[in-house]
Amino acid sequence: MNASSQSEAVKIDSVTKKFGRTVALDNIHFSIRHRSVHALLGHNGAGKTTTIRLVAGLLKPDQGSVKVFGHDPYRNPGVKSLIGYAGEYEGLYNSLSVRMNLQRFCNLKIGDKQRCIDEVERVSSNFELHDILDKKASELSAGNRQRVVLARAFIGSPRLILLDEPLNKLDPVWRRRIKDLLKRYVELEDATILYSTHILSDVEELSENVTILRRGRLVYHGSLNELLSTSEKIVIRIRGDIKVLHLINQEFKDKVTSIVEKDNYLTLNFENMKDAYGLLAYIIRNKLEVKQLELKRTTLEDIYIEYYLEGVDNESEKYN
Repeated sequence: MNASSQSEAVKIDSVTKKFGRTVALDNIHFSIRHRSVHALLGHNGAGKTTTIRLVAGLLKPDQGSVKVFGHDPYRNPGVKSLIGYAGEYEGLYNSLSVRMNLQRFCNLKIGDKQRCIDEVERVSSNFELHDILDKKASELSAGNRQRVVLARAFIGSPRLILLDEPLNKLDPVWRRRIKDLLKRYVELEDATILYSTHILSDVEELSENVTILRRGRLVYHGSLNELLSTSEKIVIRIRGDIKVLHLINQEFKDKVTSIVEKDNYLTLNFENMKDAYGLLAYIIRNKLEVKQLELKRTTLEDIYIEYYLEGVDNESEKYN
């Protein structure tokens, strides 16, 4: 099975998944381009973990289909050899050493003893585990346990890595190292990474494409840059002399989406950065004295909160 020949690493087609009466996923559909880092976003209970477990072949959809490199991961055991998975449950044997935890997992996945020795050495080097290899899992800090869980997912150099909140419990240094490692892995190993997270600043660093779920439904899927640009808002807030603020107000009132002059402050909302730069150029060109100028550009967090609040508002309307 040649993963690198496939343009789509994952295809989710009209998938519904229920747990009893709870609808975890409601007719979602999207695909993930091979050789990319793809972020899965959503609040608690949105369906992120269920989606990842379906792609890992750990769950079967009630309706629709899930394909990994063109094959059903639930029905085709061969696909699972292409997948590395680090989920919400660590699954470490506390009474065993880190080395034995990794070795046991590798033996189950690969079955070749000598190759597993080499694989444990490789991931231990990549995740700097040598100092803790002979410690029992029960003796590890939360951050070290997380590194072991992540290292385990990379055993066998999978072509698809699935990570559920991978950077939780890591200190700032290791968060940076893991992010760098993920980006290098995609390039060097011709691989794809799908990960869920609540840390939106990580998404802006790592991902080209994002999928947003809300209450089990798909609310956005596509390019991160497109999401940011189509939802972009730039706010400039200026403090200064009333005469200066009034002059700017008169000059730009027809060039902004909104403008408010109050208490020695002028707040202007622009649709794009080009127009915002026009205001800055105007101030410099006319040598206007301002005491304070703040520029705020829409972040992914701002956009995500709007998506979430829109869902909350819609739900509220149903009961009012």
